[in-house]
Amino acid sequence: MLIGGFYHIDMELIKSEPQSKMFPLRCDRNQNYDRKVYTNNGRTATVYALQNGIKLEKGAIILVPDYLCISVLNSLEVTEAEFRFYHINRDLTIDLEDLKEKLDEKVKVLYVIHYFGMPQPRKVVEFIQKTKMEFDLWIIEDLTQTLYTMEDGRIGFGDYLVASTRKWLPVTDGGLLAVRNGVPLEKKTLEEGYDEAVYRQLLISLARDQVEKDKDADIAAYIKLEKEANAARYLDFTPRKMTEATRRILFQYDHLKSIQKRRENYHALYEGLKGIEEVELPVAQIDQKGNYVPFGFVVLVENRDEFYWYLAERGIIGEIQWILPTEYYRPGEAAQYLSDHNLMLSCDQRYGKEQMQYVIDTIKNYFRR
Repeated sequence: MLIGGFYHIDMELIKSEPQSKMFPLRCDRNQNYDRKVYTNNGRTATVYALQNGIKLEKGAIILVPDYLCISVLNSLEVTEAEFRFYHINRDLTIDLEDLKEKLDEKVKVLYVIHYFGMPQPRKVVEFIQKTKMEFDLWIIEDLTQTLYTMEDGRIGFGDYLVASTRKWLPVTDGGLLAVRNGVPLEKKTLEEGYDEAVYRQLLISLARDQVEKDKDADIAAYIKLEKEANAARYLDFTPRKMTEATRRILFQYDHLKSIQKRRENYHALYEGLKGIEEVELPVAQIDQKGNYVPFGFVVLVENRDEFYWYLAERGIIGEIQWILPTEYYRPGEAAQYLSDHNLMLSCDQRYGKEQMQYVIDTIKNYFRR
């Protein structure tokens, strides 16, 4: 079995028509986001919000974190706005002092990311809400890594919530835009959802079956296929419909079971790895109440690329979050450190205690060499 990487597509759920037509956001317990648009990925959800809601004028500034994926910037480039970057601390929280320095009357949008299942601290959110009123800002809140997380007052406060649902589920595509009640959004027809990226995701599902059956399979060749499939997703930022197959899975999936498994697996990895001196855990142990749901289990290590391939050769496919787009800006020291040292390990619903123990043992063996 491979641990990590792209999902197998859930063909069983595609067969039946779902009873529900709505994905319930856990962070929206007060029903502040009645309008939802289901797109082909999280980035096109952002494009839809910018084109049909915010509609920035030339010369406006979008304030974005310096720890991010280039696809975030690509989606924001549909406007004629400019970027300004604020710092993220090594513990993945927003550097408020730096954020304050970057604010002025030209800033029209503040883009906020919650990382690896953990919401930004309450004091950060309170500052953002105060700043929104003072500078008349639009807030785009990225829930891609916190899709299942809830915590009153700390998540679900933006004007527009965007997320990639695909990264959590056994599907080919999927993005979500949720719009706060009273916030403007024109309703526009979306393009058809089936495209090159969907085709490549289906191909990966078949290729993964073969790799898992063949002990001598070339894991490097498979990882190359995954990277090519992911790259295809960001060649075209035209907002498209979520495919019908993905809609059926999203609206019928057992999300509560997924939440439980992710939390159990995260706890197992945390307990198994927390004592290794060479492994830094930037995200603390998750809460006991069940509010926080991990996107993955992130570790910081020296010689990250060597570590990545050591695990990959043993069937554990980690994800680098992210290689920073330094052609756009000069990141802060903390963001660069995170980029150079992080690897996210899968702890999702596909796996259980046996697989998590294998990950723990493999990592311990790496540092014993």
